[in-house]
Amino acid sequence: MSLIQAHGLTFAYPSVRVLKDVAITVEANESHVVIGPNGAGKTTLFKVLSGEIFPQAGSIRYDGEDVTRLDAWQRVHRGIGRTFQVARLFGEQTVLNNVVLALECRERINGSSAGRWWRLTPARALQEEAMERLASYGLDRRAGDAAATLSHGDKKRLELLLTLALHPKLIMLDEPTAGMAPEDRRAVVALINRLREEEGLTLLLTEHDMEVVFGLATRLTVLNYGEIIASGDPEEVRRDARVQEIYFGKGGGHA
Repeated sequence: MSLIQAHGLTFAYPSVRVLKDVAITVEANESHVVIGPNGAGKTTLFKVLSGEIFPQAGSIRYDGEDVTRLDAWQRVHRGIGRTFQVARLFGEQTVLNNVVLALECRERINGSSAGRWWRLTPARALQEEAMERLASYGLDRRAGDAAATLSHGDKKRLELLLTLALHPKLIMLDEPTAGMAPEDRRAVVALINRLREEEGLTLLLTEHDMEVVFGLATRLTVLNYGEIIASGDPEEVRRDARVQEIYFGKGGGHA
């Protein structure tokens, strides 16, 4: 079953056309990775699909509903979560408070929140759940520290935890391992694969690191100058002559 069906997506900035009649489908429970050279349009595609910007042409259906003109927050309420290349956290708040705030947002979306959004004494159940979630990510030892003091890898893990707290059906991950040390990259790949398998999540990612790409992708799409040039089984896409020429270099290359 298709969770996202997008057709004819077009977007242009004043000086350049970034997306050119792009069509992409994301099936439920797959890990769909979008790759392409710098400037290929990956981030713009993510912005369009998440509702940060609207396409100038084309349509987007999510879980059977037309969401083309829905704002990002409306798509979040429907089950779309997103992380960013640079982790977006409440840096001056503690790690624990970051998670509690995300859980409180979830309760408000579900209509079960009690009290005002600025309360500093959240329900004990939310605090306990937040600590359990931190423990499952190995971040409980940093619960009382300001989020801004975390390492780059831990910031990315915390951002993913905050996104998951909203119980999304689809998570969009923009360069989830960017800037990480090799051991952190391997840990994040294992974590993402575990989430998809254990929680039945659907994942849509962009990524540059080819080891990460082929460690995560159940389907691979290649974007080049705003156009999709190949999409399908990762190994088949890797062998595609046009992909080899345009993305990996003429005469082949090692992905």
